[in-house]
Amino acid sequence: MAPSRIDTAVAELLRRVVDGTYAVGSALPGEEALAAVLSVSRLTAREAVRVLITRGVLSARQGSGTYVNDPADWQDLASLVALARHEGSEREIGLALLEVRRMIEVGSAGIAAARITPERLTAMESTIAALKAADAADDVEAATAADLAFHDHIIEATGNLFIHATFAPLRQELMTARRVTSAHHEVRAHAIAQHERILLALRLGSPDAAKAAMRAHMDQTTNDLLEYTT
Repeated sequence: MAPSRIDTAVAELLRRVVDGTYAVGSALPGEEALAAVLSVSRLTAREAVRVLITRGVLSARQGSGTYVNDPADWQDLASLVALARHEGSEREIGLALLEVRRMIEVGSAGIAAARITPERLTAMESTIAALKAADAADDVEAATAADLAFHDHIIEATGNLFIHATFAPLRQELMTARRVTSAHHEVRAHAIAQHERILLALRLGSPDAAKAAMRAHMDQTTNDLLEYTT
């Protein structure tokens, strides 16, 4: 789906914040001037500002204007990743995201082991089959989708909406990062093997085994990221 005019304006305004055009603590131009800079209508510029205010990137001060917040106050993962991507490398971003994934997914695997249904186990087996087929066809997009679908099933199997809501903002960034590493057959082969081990542990219904298998998967993913990204 093509981005809307507001989405495009938000991305451009965020880019200008990230690259320092509008520095931390500085005020944005007035609405008319900002609309001209972004090449959009005043209404679209106003909506773009509103979106970044809700994300914590900007703050409105009554009678004073709209100011750029310190990144420590930002509340949106995509905005923080955009800043990290400007300042660092894909490897650094990937490693940081993996630290968060490890915190969420290892525990989630343990919870899922005690709650997962036979139907979901069958669905997870299908994602592994899809990953194998995508690997054989060297289809990176399909491999990425199958990989993430496997992990989605684990999050959903916990039955905990708070875990789901915590993981959801990570998903788009994980897809972006996974496309990079999934371009390599070796990485896809590692993922297939690790997913099969996790699935076996879930079938056994062992929380400890499931957590250990997921921890090993995170270790392997870290190694892959270090080897195949810069």
